[in-house]
Amino acid sequence: MKKKRTIKIRDPRLRKIRDQLRILLFTTVDIEIHIILDKERKLQETEGFWDNNHPDYKRLHKEAQKLSSQQNDLHYALRASIVSCPVCQEIDKDMTYNPVSGKWFCIECYKFNQEFETRQGRPELYP
Repeated sequence: MKKKRTIKIRDPRLRKIRDQLRILLFTTVDIEIHIILDKERKLQETEGFWDNNHPDYKRLHKEAQKLSSQQNDLHYALRASIVSCPVCQEIDKDMTYNPVSGKWFCIECYKFNQEFETRQGRPELYP
């Protein structure tokens, strides 16, 4: 998106559906991250992972880097999504999109950050 946008849902039934979908997405990403963490842990327990003279050392560390990258990608995608506010972590609030950062914030955090950045002389960060 290229412009600031606020999404407010007034109907309580739609709010409940939105909140349940956000919980489902958040939980799914959390489960995926834990699966990756388990794979990393098992990889670290593999013979040769901590021994840089072992023939499989480089391969094991490449695999670990790949898993770490996948985990970071999931974290970043979740933080940039409309699922939760990156500041307060709330998942049951109406959200505002900040085109400068490319992230969604709850309305309260957006206003707080907007006021702060305006006082700091950087109003362009929160249009």
